[in-house]
Amino acid sequence: MEMEEMDLREYWEIIVKKRTLIVMVFLVTVLAVTVYSLMATPIYEASATLMVRDSGSSMQSMLFEGMGSGGRNTAQNYIQIMKSRSILGQVSDIMGLEDVSLASLEKSMTIQPVQGSDVLKISMQSADPEEAQRFVNTLADVFIDWNLMYQQEDRRSAREFIETQLISVSENLRLAEEELRAFKEEERSLAPSQETIAGINQLAALEGDLGQLQIRKTEITERINQARAQLKSQEETLVSSTTIGENPFVTQYRARLADLEIALSGARERYTGQHPSILSLQAEIDDVKAKLTEQVERVVGTETRTVNPVHRDLYASIITQEVELMALEARETGLRSLIEESEARLSHLPAKELELARLTRDAKVLEELYIMLRTRNEETRIAEAMQTADVQVIDEAILPLNPVKPRVKLNIAIGAVLGVFLGVGLAFLLEFVDNTIKTKDDVERLLGIPVLGQIPDLEMVSGRQNKLSQTKKGRGLRA
Repeated sequence: MEMEEMDLREYWEIIVKKRTLIVMVFLVTVLAVTVYSLMATPIYEASATLMVRDSGSSMQSMLFEGMGSGGRNTAQNYIQIMKSRSILGQVSDIMGLEDVSLASLEKSMTIQPVQGSDVLKISMQSADPEEAQRFVNTLADVFIDWNLMYQQEDRRSAREFIETQLISVSENLRLAEEELRAFKEEERSLAPSQETIAGINQLAALEGDLGQLQIRKTEITERINQARAQLKSQEETLVSSTTIGENPFVTQYRARLADLEIALSGARERYTGQHPSILSLQAEIDDVKAKLTEQVERVVGTETRTVNPVHRDLYASIITQEVELMALEARETGLRSLIEESEARLSHLPAKELELARLTRDAKVLEELYIMLRTRNEETRIAEAMQTADVQVIDEAILPLNPVKPRVKLNIAIGAVLGVFLGVGLAFLLEFVDNTIKTKDDVERLLGIPVLGQIPDLEMVSGRQNKLSQTKKGRGLRA
């Protein structure tokens, strides 16, 4: 316990003895941080918020439909799309940023979903506040235009598919009605009974449901095929460059490589290409490059491969659609069984009455399909004409007036703490490397012999005596 107190006392004595150095280091550090913070280029940040809505159209986007996760997955996909080269390239062209790489643009922007909502926050940092504001607003406008075009293309494909089916059903309905009319004109006296009419209506309803089901199957099959085609162009996993950059080993090797390249450039100015110094530096650079490549490959292979959300959602969409397709096939089997039973009940009718029942049934089924397709066709036309996107701007970016960097007060506070640590650390370092003799213990330890006598510092003793006498004189005067 006494040893610990003595050690702490020694530490304190070192701090007191080196207090001037500590104060100077503290002041220099604080001053340097303050000057840097005041002279650094101010960075401004502009932000905008977007609302992602879940599409309610009859033919939703095949990319995001049927995954059962609503707007959250859609928002995650939209984040990846806004960071894509095509979107950023359009923004760069509009703003005239041809000299700025897309990678630097992506690095300066952030897109984050607001937790617990379907809201996206887009932010961009720049030394020019007007550029930051314009970039965020332009990115939002370009993405909304892309989303609108995508939605319109989806609705157009739906309308074209329904129109193709409508043309086919319309022609079949016309032929069925003509055949029914001709048969009735030929058999003027033939009239079906009420029981036959009821059976025909029941059978027509079943076959109408079967026809709608088959159209739905065709529609889902087409979606699955298109989703599979898109799936082939998507990587299953993506490599996170941010994770690679933050890996400590990669950072260490990059810093070492930069130092070696600087040293090599300086050596080439003094020596020839075959000088041992240059050869040594070149060999070390090659070794660091090899280690850096090995480390990046290891990071990419084991640490930074993340699931591609677009691939994941496409795959989930295909699974969901195939499950629905299997359910439709099971329902189709049941409908066909009911149709066979209804046809069996009508099979006892006379030949002419049975033919009339068949023609009436075909015409009625096709009429119901025609009405259904006409209704859906009008719905898709209206949806296409509405020109609505799944994304809308809640708040546009405004011109930032106050910079977000540098944070002067915070930097000064950090500099003050850092200055104290640097000053104290430097004081202890200097004390540690100081090997001069200060006490008799140092002499005994250095020479290995006992000290017989010690000459006092007369100036120090004289100073203490003067101080003591002045103290006593002061006490005498007060008495």
